[in-house]
Amino acid sequence: MLQIHVSNARERQQFEHAMGPLEFGRGPKRDATPRCVIQDDLYVSKDHVRIEEMAASRIRIENLSQRNPIWLADSTTIAPAGNRDVILPARLTVGETVIAVDAGPEDPVKAESLATIAKPVRGSQLLTESKTALLRLGDAPNPETLAHWFETLIAVQRAAAGSPEFYQQTAQAVVDLVGLDRGLVVLRRVNNWEPVARAGKTQVSGREFSLTILQQMIQERRTFFQSAASGSVISSLQGIEAVVASPIFDAQEQVVGAVYGSRTRFTDSTKGPGIGPLEAQVVQLLASAAGAGLARLEHEKEASRLRVQFEQFFSPHLARELERNPRMLEGQERVVTILFCDIRGFSRIAQQMSPKEICQLVSEVMGMVTMQVREHEGVAVDFAGDGQMGMWNAPADQPDHAALACRAVLAIQAELPKLSEAWQERLGGPLEMGMGLNTGPALVGNTGSQQKFKYGPLGHTVNVASRVEGATRQLGIPALLTGSTRLLLGERFAVRRLCKGRLVGITDAVDLYELHAEQASPEWLARRDAYEQALSLYEAGEWGASCRAIYPVLSGQEGRYDIPSLNLVIRASECLKLPPKTFDPIIELTK
Repeated sequence: MLQIHVSNARERQQFEHAMGPLEFGRGPKRDATPRCVIQDDLYVSKDHVRIEEMAASRIRIENLSQRNPIWLADSTTIAPAGNRDVILPARLTVGETVIAVDAGPEDPVKAESLATIAKPVRGSQLLTESKTALLRLGDAPNPETLAHWFETLIAVQRAAAGSPEFYQQTAQAVVDLVGLDRGLVVLRRVNNWEPVARAGKTQVSGREFSLTILQQMIQERRTFFQSAASGSVISSLQGIEAVVASPIFDAQEQVVGAVYGSRTRFTDSTKGPGIGPLEAQVVQLLASAAGAGLARLEHEKEASRLRVQFEQFFSPHLARELERNPRMLEGQERVVTILFCDIRGFSRIAQQMSPKEICQLVSEVMGMVTMQVREHEGVAVDFAGDGQMGMWNAPADQPDHAALACRAVLAIQAELPKLSEAWQERLGGPLEMGMGLNTGPALVGNTGSQQKFKYGPLGHTVNVASRVEGATRQLGIPALLTGSTRLLLGERFAVRRLCKGRLVGITDAVDLYELHAEQASPEWLARRDAYEQALSLYEAGEWGASCRAIYPVLSGQEGRYDIPSLNLVIRASECLKLPPKTFDPIIELTK
């Protein structure tokens, strides 16, 4: 144990260091080695000093700096990359900072004086280890005492893990339940120990706990105590007769702390000197209860982290399912329906608005889109500028995933006029969006990194959906879907086949459909049928017949012409004027 004092004109630190190397420097620690950060001395290097306790009251001082020396009390220096063994107490100067190192007080508890009990049974071992029936305990303790024990343990476990109350109840139970004079809960901080709760008699002076017993406890991962049978009554630890320490394990079975108790020489003589095995067992029970509480806290924190993470992407129902089974997020190939949508004419809008207004507009639009995607059981995968991607049928099965996606698109279209009206004056025109849907196989999982989670799909299906959204501009339709999505809808939605198109960067042509509504008026259905008949005639090379068939669709539409119908008339007329040698009915949607 080393006692460290660090001081300069602007800061002062004092602490104890239990064991192993310790570094000093202006920068953060480089690895698992503990570090004292000196912030307010610009003449201290980022990595400057490493010290380590050696035998015979000596420490080894190593200069980690590349250019600055370490000055010792005898006015000698340790050059950069050099080292020296120095007798304690030692005083060294780095920059304008003085570091004083001295040996801590001797630990009166000797390793040979310690006794132990069976290791605590944890985790799955509880199902396989032999169990001792309570009746075998006989008359000592009696049923009332056992009931009191269990009530106290339950009270400890019910306290909020990690809170001062939780630690304080554990320390108090060492006094009230076990009958020791003093109880502590100490937590492990790298190579040091920090008391977080105290109960019982006040420590007047000296160190509060024995490092010897704590070190023994860590090495063997079990409870140690000093019993009367060992003949190890101690008279030099401020009147303490005997001590006990039991490890607290976290969910990863690492020792993160200890429940510590002590009995003084001036206690009730009926208890006798030392600590008995049964008392040590109860301390071990308290440590197990504390470990269970910390494991519960860790589990709750992880569950809370996952819940927050999940609810950024998934509907509340799906987030709860994922919380119960996070393995659903593992990478897998699934047939999914993908939605891409973005704000039409966003570049023009951005030029006429301030950055603050643009941010507010995008936030309101994307918030509305996210709400509709999630309300229709979809996953809000990602945002990119003024656009968003949604997904259905992953990570959980959704037999109606194509229909759910279409309903989400129609809901977005229904909500858009409210936003458009709110922004009409600032935009100088209506707010419009383009949306594209495609269904197909994709690899779905974490498409981000180990540092930044992003659940979503990758593959050709995603690329096609993105290009379909882009095609809405050329076709003059706000919502398009592909033939693969159309096949899954049956007759539940009013859709119109617009064309077979070749998309940007996509080799195979794709059938594109307009998504109109779930139910349509007889007038719209009649116009759809006329358009699809004209489209079939055009694709068959009967261009004059196609123009005649499309005429009923255009008649009576003064000022509100159907853009796909106009485009079809133009294509058919061009073919009539200049018949192509080789006719290809596929539309190039490459803008």
